Amino acid sequence: MIKTSKEANINYLAKVVKLKNLKRHINADRLQTVDIDFQTVITGMDAKDGDIYVYFPIESKINKDFLLKTNSFRNKELNIDKTKTGFFEDNCRVKAMKLRNEKSMGYIVPAKLVYDWAEDKQDPEVDTDKEFDTINGIKMVEKYQVQQRVSNNTSKNKKPKVSRIINGQVHLHVDTENLRKNAYKIDPDDLISLTYKTHGTSFWVANVLVKRKLTLIEKVLNWVGLPMDDLEYDYVYGSRRVVKNADMDNPKQKDNFYGYDLWEKVKDEIKDGIPKGYTVYGEMLGYDHNGGYIQKGFDYGCKDKEHKLEVYRVTNTTPDGLVTELSYPQIQEFCEEAHLIPSHLFYYGKAKDINFLTAGLLDYSDKEVWRDYFVKCLEEDYNDKNCFMCSNTVPEEGIVLRVESLFTCESYKLKSFSFLEYETKELDKGETDLESEN
Repeated sequence: MIKTSKEANINYLAKVVKLKNLKRHINADRLQTVDIDFQTVITGMDAKDGDIYVYFPIESKINKDFLLKTNSFRNKELNIDKTKTGFFEDNCRVKAMKLRNEKSMGYIVPAKLVYDWAEDKQDPEVDTDKEFDTINGIKMVEKYQVQQRVSNNTSKNKKPKVSRIINGQVHLHVDTENLRKNAYKIDPDDLISLTYKTHGTSFWVANVLVKRKLTLIEKVLNWVGLPMDDLEYDYVYGSRRVVKNADMDNPKQKDNFYGYDLWEKVKDEIKDGIPKGYTVYGEMLGYDHNGGYIQKGFDYGCKDKEHKLEVYRVTNTTPDGLVTELSYPQIQEFCEEAHLIPSHLFYYGKAKDINFLTAGLLDYSDKEVWRDYFVKCLEEDYNDKNCFMCSNTVPEEGIVLRVESLFTCESYKLKSFSFLEYETKELDKGETDLESEN
């Protein structure tokens, strides 16, 4: 049985698919291409329309034992049959690549091979269009990550930490899913924003309710029956996955990788513009305090040791935990008042009213055809150019499509293939980044 585990990264799940519209590779007689969720994948000539396969996305890591049993490693000494060789390196990564000038955005393998390897007796066709990271209790796929640096924090303080965070007040970043595989969720009449996806490190700063440490006198009064208010509004901040000042006794946590807490610096820079109840989410771009790149090569027009802060999401949280989302025009207004920079906007309005759509396709009744045209036009208009914000010549990361909603954050990223290639090469060098480590 295939399942998605609780810890799975939604952008690196395998998917059971039925192949359709296979095409001959334009420059290779023994290869074919097939589109899976708007992602072109190169495969061999054995594949046929209607076959059931498993798709693995770019920068996922496939189970090593499966690659061994299917003789998929480039180093034949790693395969069960030492006379056969494949094209996977020993890190088991699925890479973005071009084969004879045709891009490949993932890897596919007959589903029967996966199910037989996992001794799963389920008919794969029953699972068509389902995503998963485990099969028959075995981890099949996960996000590939360069081995992270180990913190050098040698603190001997064993005192248990007491959190000041209140449930429902602090919300970390929401993972932005791949637009290509979520295009079916977009309708022509959806109100959307299209913004530039910058390549920095994520931050968030919130001015929300937290637990307050009572003084000794307040504790005594509380004990004798005079209730003391133990809540207050204060600034909480963090990276994509971590609250940096959650500890009530020692709220300031050292950033051991950079010699200072980069995210605390961001908090101090913008906190005065954040009213009570609001949380600001954004990207730090350019250079860190020590003069190192936030993301290697992506300067965003900054000088040495300079940075920019770009805001792409703002929420309001009530005392009882109700979260509402500001629309893009409201984010612009908020940023103007707080002297912040909003994400660069390409388009705001109904999906069906983007210029290239009104000029080329006026019939929205067949939504599948419309979405196919929509995604391909987005790729053509907004992907695979150099970053217009950077002084250095680097590929742009892509765009983010957000469906405007009052109570949910529904955002999807459309990454450029040229950026995916760049990312692959950096990982080949063993380069990691702040986003992966925080």
